[in-house]
Amino acid sequence: MRLLPSILAVLLLAGPLSAQPDAILHGAIARVLKAGADREVLAVLAGRLAGGLELADVPKASPVAGGPMKVLEGDVQAALTQLSILAGGNGHLSLQLAQASATDVIYLLSGTATLPELEAAGFLQRRTNGWRLSRPLVLWPGATLVLSKGDLLELDTAAGAFVLSFGDVHLAGATLRGDTGQNARVPTFRPFLLVTGQGSFRAERSTFADLGFAGPVAFRGVSVLTGGLMKPSSAPVVTRSRFQDVYSLSFEGADGMVVTRNRFSGAGAAAVSVKDGRGVVLSGNRITGTDSGAGIRLSGMLEDVVIAGNVIADGGRNGLQIDGKTLRLGLRANVILNNAGSGISLGPATCVAVQGNIIAGNGTAGLRLTRTGAARVADNAITGNGSAGIEVQAQSGLGPVLMSDNRLSGNREGLRAAGLGEVRLAGNDLSDQTPRQFAGDFSPWLGAYLGAGSAFVIPAVAKASAPPVPCQPE
Repeated sequence: MRLLPSILAVLLLAGPLSAQPDAILHGAIARVLKAGADREVLAVLAGRLAGGLELADVPKASPVAGGPMKVLEGDVQAALTQLSILAGGNGHLSLQLAQASATDVIYLLSGTATLPELEAAGFLQRRTNGWRLSRPLVLWPGATLVLSKGDLLELDTAAGAFVLSFGDVHLAGATLRGDTGQNARVPTFRPFLLVTGQGSFRAERSTFADLGFAGPVAFRGVSVLTGGLMKPSSAPVVTRSRFQDVYSLSFEGADGMVVTRNRFSGAGAAAVSVKDGRGVVLSGNRITGTDSGAGIRLSGMLEDVVIAGNVIADGGRNGLQIDGKTLRLGLRANVILNNAGSGISLGPATCVAVQGNIIAGNGTAGLRLTRTGAARVADNAITGNGSAGIEVQAQSGLGPVLMSDNRLSGNREGLRAAGLGEVRLAGNDLSDQTPRQFAGDFSPWLGAYLGAGSAFVIPAVAKASAPPVPCQPE
């Protein structure tokens, strides 16, 4: 089943839970972490913490429109002009300089093209295990490129090859990769795939490798930028695929997108980057070794977002970073482990549920909430992080934060705040949280909390500027 309806039910923020953290389950998590942190075992345990987890269904693929392909050669400037209209002109000079010839571009004008058909027409070179593209390939609206099971398309770095699609790109069991060469004219250039305009993108059980470079998001590896008024006929889907040394998988304005059950390693920026969108699902992914960005980063204007069942580990910055203005967000049953920055850095957002996550061994805060209105943090295991287990910032005047049935242990501090608003505490276990349970704006409340039993409310200093329960679905 799709995750979104069930997560949104959690987001109603009905009130604190009455149960205590499951000592047996948390004991099992502690043993697994101590024994080397087997990530798949932790993922199973996170699902149990969350009370069960079903990953997102993958929408069925629409039939690929038939029709013979129509192809011609032309000047790259025509494609870059259209790209400037849709995604801006930043970085286009470098892209032009990288080309071996400014006029040697393949335009797929209409119809459906396969790699054998492009080879037969003289546009691809056959290799022992696949095909090689030595110049840019541009798809116009209404055209479709299909890579099928076993197909391998290698893009020539020295020649400045890339794939730019205003049409549709479908991969099923295929491989798209850059080569190991270098571009003499623009040494930083790497091949990439960009889908924009009304183009659609679907990848199943496929492999992407050695794509993208630092610079505009359009050229960062595999990018789907479809945020204009005219939307594609279908939302992007990426499932059961592998991304190796792909600078970033990026989306802008991709309403209804589903990214599920993929593996990412060696990303240069955020492994998965999402800007703007509604009905976004990121579930069951495995992300390791991200260099200079978050494992997953969300920005811009977002609504109805589910991030569930992912493992994000060993990254160079935050594990999960959400710094867009987000309404209705569910973070459920994720394992966020050993990242250099925070495990989860979240805000501004409202109507937030953080439930059943394992957040351990990160360099700074386990969970950082900044300017979140109406947030619920429940049933999480937050342990061994470099600063606070949970940090609340600039919450004054916003909605309440409910923290219930979490277990915090071995963090530098348990709860820390600066700009504290209303916080409701119920059933949390801080018995192994040493040396400090409360810090910052939480500190004056420690004595009262210890004497209150399992339930305690820190009242808001300022009157809330938002409705108390902004999470009711329309």
